[in-house]
Amino acid sequence: MKRRDFDGTAAGARDNHPPARAEAAIPSRAFTVLFVGSGFARKGLATAVEAFAALSDRESRLVVLGRGEAQEYRSGAARLGVGERIAWLGARADPERWYAAADIVVLPSRYEPFGNVHLEALASGVPVVASASAGGAEVIADGINGAVVNPTDVAGITAALERFRDRSADDLAQAARRSAEPFTYAAQVGGFARIYSRFTHATCDFP
Repeated sequence: MKRRDFDGTAAGARDNHPPARAEAAIPSRAFTVLFVGSGFARKGLATAVEAFAALSDRESRLVVLGRGEAQEYRSGAARLGVGERIAWLGARADPERWYAAADIVVLPSRYEPFGNVHLEALASGVPVVASASAGGAEVIADGINGAVVNPTDVAGITAALERFRDRSADDLAQAARRSAEPFTYAAQVGGFARIYSRFTHATCDFP
C-alpha cells in the first residue's frame, strides 16, 4: 500500500502520523497493521499476531493497543519470529494518533456485539479486517472498506491483509470515511426514538 499523505483531507488526525510512527520506531513507509482492543483473548490478538507473522512483506509492522496481560502474546510473537516488528503500546488515551499512523486495522474478535473500533477506524479513513462474529462487520463492504473473515481463519486474515497492502490508500480512505459518515449521534438518537415510538404505553412483565 502506498504510504498516505496525512494532510487532513481524509482524516483530521493524520497530521499526527510522523510523530506517532517515530514514537513506535516504525519506518515511515512500512505497511502498518493496527490492533485495538482490551481483553486480548476475546478480541483475537493471538490470531492477529499469527496472521501478521505470515505476511509476505517482512518489513511490515503491527501495533497493539489495549489493556491486558501481553506476555503470552509477546512470547508467541517471538516464537513466530516477529517480536521485533510489533509495537506493544498498552492502553492509550490517544488512539486517534494510531489510527492515523496505520494502513489497516485487524480485529478478529471471537465475539463482539458492535465494537467502537470499527467505526473509529473507518471514520479515520482506515479499512478494517473484521470478524464475522462481530456486529461491526455489518458496516464492512468486503473489498471496499475492509474484509469480513472467520476469526479463527489465520490464512484468511493474512490473505485479507495482503489484498489491501497494494491498494490505493486514497481510494480506501475515501471508501472508509463514507461508510462511517451515516453513523452519527443524531442517527443514533433517531433510531432510539423510532423504537420507543412503537410503545404507546408503559408495560411490565410482573403482576
